Amino acid sequence: MPVDLTFLLPLVATTFGIFLILAVSFNLEYGFGGQPNLGKVFFYSIGAYVAGALTAHALWALAGSPADIPFLEDAGGVVRFAVARANPGAMLGLFVASLVVAALAGAAFGWLASYPALRLRGDFLAIVLIAVGEVTRVFVFNYEPIAGGVFGLSGVPNPFAWLPPRVSDAVYAVVVLAIAFGVYIYASRLTRSPYGRLLKSLRDDELASKVYGKRTPRVKAGVLMIASDMSAVAGALYVFYVQTVYAGDFIPLLSFIAIAMVIVGGVANFRGVLLGAAFMTLLDLVTRPVFPTFFDLFWRPPFDMNYVRYLVVGLIIIVVLMFRPKGLIPEQPVETAALQVARRWGKPSTAPKPTANAPRRG
Repeated sequence: MPVDLTFLLPLVATTFGIFLILAVSFNLEYGFGGQPNLGKVFFYSIGAYVAGALTAHALWALAGSPADIPFLEDAGGVVRFAVARANPGAMLGLFVASLVVAALAGAAFGWLASYPALRLRGDFLAIVLIAVGEVTRVFVFNYEPIAGGVFGLSGVPNPFAWLPPRVSDAVYAVVVLAIAFGVYIYASRLTRSPYGRLLKSLRDDELASKVYGKRTPRVKAGVLMIASDMSAVAGALYVFYVQTVYAGDFIPLLSFIAIAMVIVGGVANFRGVLLGAAFMTLLDLVTRPVFPTFFDLFWRPPFDMNYVRYLVVGLIIIVVLMFRPKGLIPEQPVETAALQVARRWGKPSTAPKPTANAPRRG
């Protein structure tokens, strides 16, 4: 039996789009800004919780809040899915609103995260952000109103649920890819601007940036806000794809997947990020427990394949740092617009060339 491409291709495309947004956001924070945000999953989960809760409650309200079926006991979100199929315009509006609100919430929490970033650096900042992500996951897991507690919150339909199932998945995959490449282009243009060079100066020598009059606290807060709202959008897109919100999904592995994508591709290099996101998408697919069934192989290993993913991601990070620390596509020197124009027209540099008898500065 051949592989069902109508299922496999949307799965791969959607996963790649979400991973690409995460990788771009981490590259902005760490690759350009020097902020080791190992709590990436926290901002990702914020977008998921916001989008899931907003959509589920809005659809419940459109259904008239039936009193005979408790909100959290609507098995599989039957009522909410029915409302989504009957109201395409409302569902698309909820999708757009969820992305906007998730982005704003992510930016707000990114701004709050900038406060510890001002006082902590390196390993200490990374540990604090990891702890924030874990504390949030445990809290949401045990506090039912946010995302259904231990049972999760079902009934977050695909925004194109009114289309046939495979068609809706394919259309949604195209939308996710469009959003991901929009984020990619925005981040690329941003880092090629003077703001990008400012981020690199902060990364390379924060003290020197302060001496030259740069407002480093504002720069840190700005890059964390931008990257965090990207992460929140990725979380919202994930929820609309899996169609449920479950706190147990937002584990630290997601943060390390983002790290692996950037390290494999190359820090401060968006072409490398594309390569790293594609590689980790393939790894995610291969290590899924259902992967053998795509080829009619119903072999069940004596271990959980999800734990293999944890092991492989850790090994990839270690091996790349040992043998290819700059990634597959290393960071290139910054070329300003003036230098590019001069090179295009073949004009020599205007800087004076040292001579043999020229005095040297001590």
